[in-house]
Amino acid sequence: MNIKDCITLSDVYAPYIYADMQKTGWGVLFWADDNPTQHDANHAVILDDARFSEALPTIRDFYLQKGREARIYLLDGQHERFAQTLEHAGFHLYSCGEFQHLLLTEENHIPKTDLLEVRELTDTADVTDTLLHNLYGMYMEEDPDTINRMRRLLSRCIRNPLCSVYAGYYEGAPACIAMAADSPYGMTFFDLVETAQKFRCRGFARELIAFMVSRVTKPTFLYSENPTAIRIYEQAGFRRIDCGDAVSHRAVYKK
Repeated sequence: MNIKDCITLSDVYAPYIYADMQKTGWGVLFWADDNPTQHDANHAVILDDARFSEALPTIRDFYLQKGREARIYLLDGQHERFAQTLEHAGFHLYSCGEFQHLLLTEENHIPKTDLLEVRELTDTADVTDTLLHNLYGMYMEEDPDTINRMRRLLSRCIRNPLCSVYAGYYEGAPACIAMAADSPYGMTFFDLVETAQKFRCRGFARELIAFMVSRVTKPTFLYSENPTAIRIYEQAGFRRIDCGDAVSHRAVYKK
């Protein structure tokens, strides 16, 4: 299996870190009954194009019976190949950004400043109200469930032995956070990178990413659509790799 396939499949199965999972003949279903509004933890992926149409009613019924939206994360090109099929089945297509995959292939060139104290969060009690409000409070006006959702998600990540969650503290205050997790395909992936609004543009995320890069032992990748973040990742040794648009298009049942 080549590196691009390993990255794509690692993306597909990434939610196993914080969700329950059921493999099927056509793909995979993810759900988290303790976190029903987290899209990344409640969606399906169709891996077999030949069974795409067959999978749609199963996906619809599975999530509707759980009282949540039926959502599909589409693989590379599926939003074009199956646009009419999805529409006829009641699914609405949407794009969530122009993401770039980046693979760690070079040395880190981010200098250490010692401004940040990096801690690994090893207990759910580490997910404090202060941490949550610092890092996610800025999203509460748009989505009032943000903090509760992130509390549940981070708690599941911390409990998973294949996942490490790191937080950077500045003068004792939570300033940034990121996750590193091992995939079933021999890869490590970085995700959930966030910086508190009041600490942005001070280099804290750069230092946290550099710290995490120093600890990895497997081929490591991430993806981002943020040009500023991509520049930071490139300074840390990541380089762009074309893996298609597998994380960019989704479908949700709207009938």
